[in-house]
Amino acid sequence: MNFYAISALINLFASVILGGIVYFKNRKAQINILFAIFTASVALWSFGYYFWQISTNSEAALFWSRTLMAGAIFIPVTYFNFVLVLTDLFQKRKKFLIFSYFIFFAFFLSNFTPLFVNRIEPLYSFEFWPLPGPAFHIFLVIWFAYVIYSTFLLFQKYKLSQGIKKEQLKYVFIGMVIGFAGGSTNYFLWYKIPIPPFANILVSVYVGAIAYAIIRYRLMDIRIIVRKIFIYFGVAVFTYGIFYLVAWSYAQIFGNVFAISGYLAGIFIAPAFVFSFDKFNKWLRVIANKYFFASLSNYQGTITRLSEELNYLTDLDQIINSIVDTIKQTMQLDRAGVLLIDETKKPVHYTIAKTIGFNEANGISLVKESFLTQYFVKNKIPLITDEFDFLVKEAKTDREKSNFLRLKNHMEKIEASLCLPLLSGNKLIGIIVLGSKISKEAYTKEDLELLSTLSYQAGIAIDNAILYQKVSDLSKNLQKKVDEQTKDIQAKAEHLKKLLEMRSEFLDIASHQLRTPTSVIIGMTSMLKEPGGKLDKEKKDRFIDSIFQKSKKLEQIINDILSASEMDTEEFTINPDSMKQVQPEETIDRIMLDAQEWGSKRSISVKFIKPKKPVSTILADQRYLEHTISNLVDNAVKYTMKGFVKISLEEKDKRVYIKVQDSGIGIPKEDIPKLFGKFIRAKNARQTYTDGSGLGLF
Repeated sequence: MNFYAISALINLFASVILGGIVYFKNRKAQINILFAIFTASVALWSFGYYFWQISTNSEAALFWSRTLMAGAIFIPVTYFNFVLVLTDLFQKRKKFLIFSYFIFFAFFLSNFTPLFVNRIEPLYSFEFWPLPGPAFHIFLVIWFAYVIYSTFLLFQKYKLSQGIKKEQLKYVFIGMVIGFAGGSTNYFLWYKIPIPPFANILVSVYVGAIAYAIIRYRLMDIRIIVRKIFIYFGVAVFTYGIFYLVAWSYAQIFGNVFAISGYLAGIFIAPAFVFSFDKFNKWLRVIANKYFFASLSNYQGTITRLSEELNYLTDLDQIINSIVDTIKQTMQLDRAGVLLIDETKKPVHYTIAKTIGFNEANGISLVKESFLTQYFVKNKIPLITDEFDFLVKEAKTDREKSNFLRLKNHMEKIEASLCLPLLSGNKLIGIIVLGSKISKEAYTKEDLELLSTLSYQAGIAIDNAILYQKVSDLSKNLQKKVDEQTKDIQAKAEHLKKLLEMRSEFLDIASHQLRTPTSVIIGMTSMLKEPGGKLDKEKKDRFIDSIFQKSKKLEQIINDILSASEMDTEEFTINPDSMKQVQPEETIDRIMLDAQEWGSKRSISVKFIKPKKPVSTILADQRYLEHTISNLVDNAVKYTMKGFVKISLEEKDKRVYIKVQDSGIGIPKEDIPKLFGKFIRAKNARQTYTDGSGLGLF
C-alpha cells in the first residue's frame, strides 16, 4: 500500500466519522444534513481514490477512477449548498443552487463515458492514471469556479460577522482553503504536468479545522459526542491492548492461552483488570475534561453545588449574590446580572437585583418591552443571541419577526449573550442575563441544560426568599405594632400614675391651702359673733383685716387653680385680640411695688436693675405676662430668708430676656426635672413655707 492509498484511507475515515457525528447529532437541522452530504461526497471520492491506488489492472483502475470522480463531481455543489446555509444566503441563491445541481448532475451522467474519463495509462511513477475526456475540461473550470466562489462567500461573511460566528467561519474557511488546495494537486497529472498529488493528505485538514470549530466555538454543537467518542475509543484501545498483552504473555509463559495454569493466573488477572480498567477510565475522563474539553466540566461541579446550596438559603440578597458571582466566576463570563419582577407595580416592572459588567441603565432597556416577558412565560426556554437569526427565520408572523429583531438589538446593545427565565412553577419572577465567555467559547447544549436547571431552582429559591421576606416583614410590623401599643399603654399608665400623683398632691395642697384660710376666717368670725362684745375696737379691726387678707388669699388660690385647669386643657389658646404691644419695663415696675414692700418687711433687698437703653416693646397678653413675672418674683421673695432678689431686663438678638435671681434656698437636683409641673413643690420648699399651691411655676 503506497502513500497515496493511505492518504485516501485517512481522508475517507475522517470524512465518514465527522459527517456521521454531525448528522446523528441533529438529523433535523439543515446545516447538519448539508454538511453530512458534503462529507459523503468527499468520502465517496476518497473511497474510489483508495481502490484506484491499489488496483492491479487497467479495467479496475478505470472503474475506480470514474467512481472517485463521481464523488469529486458533487463536492463543489454540496460545498456551495453548505456555504449558502452557513452564510444565510440560501433563500437568495436558491434558484441558482437548483440550477447548479442540474449542471453537476449532467457531469455525473457523463462520468461513466469516455467524454469525461477517456482512458487509463501509466504516467510517471503511477501504473494507472486517468486521462481527461472533452467534458472534463469544462467540468474542471466550473469545479474551480464553484469552489472559489463558495470560498469567497465564506470569506465575505467572515469579514462581516462578529463574535462566535466570526470564529466559526474563520476555521471553516481555513480548513476548506487548505483542504481544497491539497485535493487540487491531483489535477496536475491529468494534464501531464509533472507535479504528483503529494498534498492529497491535506484534504483531512478541513475535517480537523471544522472539528476545532465544533469543539471550541460550538459549530453544529457536537463536541459532547466527540468527547464521548474520545473516551470510548480510549477505553476500547486499552481493553484491546490488555487482551493481546495477556494472550501474548500466556503464549510466552504457558505455551497456550487455554492452559490450566493460565486459568489459575486469570483468577488474579481478572480483578486486576477490573481495577485498572476503572482507574484508566477515570483517568481518561480527567484528561478529556482537563486538556480537551475543560469548559464542559470545570464549572459543572460548582454549578451543581450552587443548585444544592440554593435549597437552604432564605436571604434574597445572599441568593442573588451567589447566583451572579458563581456563574460569572466559574463560567468565566465578562458580565452577569439578575433582574426581578416587582409584583407591586402594574404593568410588569423589573428592578435590577444585581449586575456585574453591565450598564444598569441599558440593562433595564432590555425588558422595557413586554415581548421578552411574554416569550419566557410562553416558552420557558433560554434565549441566545447567536440563535436570533434562526428565530427570525422561523417566525410565523411579521410582528413576531419584528419583535425578535428588536430584542436582538437590545441584547447586542447591552452586550448580553444569553437570557434565562427565573421561574417558580409557571410564574415568571425574573431574568438571569449573561454576557459572553471570556474565552470566546460558545454556550453548549449541555451548558444551556445545566443553566436552565439552575435557573429553575434559583427561581424557586428566590420566590421562597421573597415570601420569607414578606412574612418576616409582616412579623416585624406586627411586633412593631405590638411594641408601639405596649409603649402607648405604658405611656398612658405612666401618665395615669402621674395624674394620680397630681391628684393626691392637689388634694393635699388644696386641703391645706383652702382649709387654712377658711379655718382662720371661721375662727375669727365666730369670735366676732360672740355675745357680750368682749373684744375691743382695735382687736376687732385686726380680726376684720385678717379675715379680709385670708379671703384675698383664698380668692388667689381659687384663681390659681382655675387658671391652671384652664391652661391644662387641649382647647386652651390665647385670644389673638388680647395680644398687644407691651412695654416689659412698665409691667415689672408695677410688680416691683408690692414685691419691694413685701421684701422690706422680710429684710430682703428687692431690686430691679433697669437697662441703660429702654428695650423694645413685645407682643404679649398683658394679663398672662404680668401673672408669670409676678409668680417668679413672689417665689423668689417667698423662699429667700435673707439676702437679695434681683430682677434684670436686657435685649439681645431681637429677643427680650427677663431674669430673676435670688439668694434663696434654691432647687434640689432631683426636683429640677419636675419644674413647671402642676401642684409640684420641692421638698425644701415644703419645709420652708408650708403655705404654697404648687402652681407658681406652672
